[in-house]
Amino acid sequence: MTTRRTAAVVGAICCAALGSGCPEMLGDLAANETGDVSHPATRGSPDRELLDACGRGWATEAGRQKVQRHPYLQQVTDRSATVVWTSGASGTPRVDLFRAGGPQTLADSPNSVDARKPPVASAAAAHDLSARPEGAQQLMVRLDGLEPDTIYCYSVHQDGELLVEPAGFRTAPAAGSARPVRFIAWGDSGDGGRRQLALLEQMHSVAFDLMLVLGDVAYERGERAELEKNFFGVYLGLARSFPVYPVAGNHDYATEHAAPLLEAFVLPENGLPEATERFYSFDRGDVHFVGIDTERVDSAQAAWLDADLSANQRPWTVVFGHAPAFSSGEHGPSLDVQARFVPIFERHHVPLVLAGHDHHYQRMKRLGSTHYVVSGGGGRETRDVGWSGLSAHAQAVIHFLYVTVEGDRMTLHAIDGVGREFDSLLIER
Repeated sequence: MTTRRTAAVVGAICCAALGSGCPEMLGDLAANETGDVSHPATRGSPDRELLDACGRGWATEAGRQKVQRHPYLQQVTDRSATVVWTSGASGTPRVDLFRAGGPQTLADSPNSVDARKPPVASAAAAHDLSARPEGAQQLMVRLDGLEPDTIYCYSVHQDGELLVEPAGFRTAPAAGSARPVRFIAWGDSGDGGRRQLALLEQMHSVAFDLMLVLGDVAYERGERAELEKNFFGVYLGLARSFPVYPVAGNHDYATEHAAPLLEAFVLPENGLPEATERFYSFDRGDVHFVGIDTERVDSAQAAWLDADLSANQRPWTVVFGHAPAFSSGEHGPSLDVQARFVPIFERHHVPLVLAGHDHHYQRMKRLGSTHYVVSGGGGRETRDVGWSGLSAHAQAVIHFLYVTVEGDRMTLHAIDGVGREFDSLLIER
C-alpha cells in the first residue's frame, strides 16, 4: 500500500522545521510506502523517568573546563555498570552513585541529589591506558553490587569538586523476570548533518533500554575527531543514560583497523584474545545479544560464534553486524557472511539478524527460522535498493529500528526520519 501523499505532507512539515535545502531530503527522511504496519509501536519518552529521578547530567562550570567527552554508559548489566569519560585535567576523579527514590534524593527537589548525604557507592576512576583520545585521557569506573531493574543516579567529581551533575540509568532485569527488553538499532550513522539530527529527534519518541550501532559509526574514516563530532557530539544525550554496543564497519576500519572505535567503547571482552571487542556477546533480561565482525570473517570467529550460541541459555537471541548476509542494495550480500555465519544461525535457530552497510531498509522473508533485516539508513545518505525474491519490504529511507521483546513475542518497528512507522515484524516463539 502506498502512502505518498501522507509522506509528502509529513515531509513538508519536516522541511519547514529543517530550513532551506530540504526538498532534496524528502525521499530520504519520509518513507513513501508502507509494509506491514499491523503491529505499531507504543510511543513514549526513553528517559523521562530518569530525568525526573536524577536530573540531566549537565556539567558544572568546573566540569566544562575539565571534562572533554562527557560521561556515557557501557555494559549495564543486572548487577553492574561502567561509566566512561575523557578529561584533559590532572587530579583524582571519582563517580558517586545514588539510588533514586532513596534517602539520598531531596524530597522537595526530585531532580537533584542531596550532597549532604553519602552515596550508596563512591569509586575512584582508572585511566584507560588502551585509549588515546586527542588531548585528553580516558577515564572509567565500574560500579558493582547493584540491584536488578533499579534506577540509579551517578555524578562525576574530581578532587572534591562536582564536575558533572547526576544523570540516571536503569540496571538490566534479571533473567527470567519476564520484564520486557527494548532497544533501538541503526547503522551508517552519518556526518553530523541534518538527516542524522532529524533521526535523533525521532529516537526520543520510543522507550528503550540500550542501543546497537550496526557499523560505520562515524564518517568518513572513523577517525578520532570524527568519532567525537559525529557520534559523541550527536548521541551523548542518550548515551549518558543508555549503554551503547557498536560493531565496526568498513569505514571504521579505514583508520588503524578501527582502533579509535575500539578505544572509545568499553565492550565485553569475551571474544578471542586476538580479536578483543571486535566480536562479543552479552545478555540483558531474556535476550542474548551477539555482535559480530563482518569485516574479518574467518574460521576462528565462526567457531567462536558457534560455541557462544551453543552455550546460550536465554530464550531469545539477536545477532548484529555490519555487512548483511542478504541485501538487494548497492553493496549486495556478503558472501563471506553467507558461507561462514548463516549455517550457524540456522543451526541455532537465531530469530533475528541485523546489519547495516547498504544505506536502505530491507526486511527479508523468513529464511528457515531466521529473519534478516538491513538497517543502514542511520543518517548518511540513502541509496537505491532493488527487489528480490527474498524481499518482504525494501525502501531507501532514513530510519532506525525499535525492537521490543516481551514473553514469547519479539516485535520490530521501522521508524523513518519524520517519526512515522512504515514497517513492522512480529516474531513469536
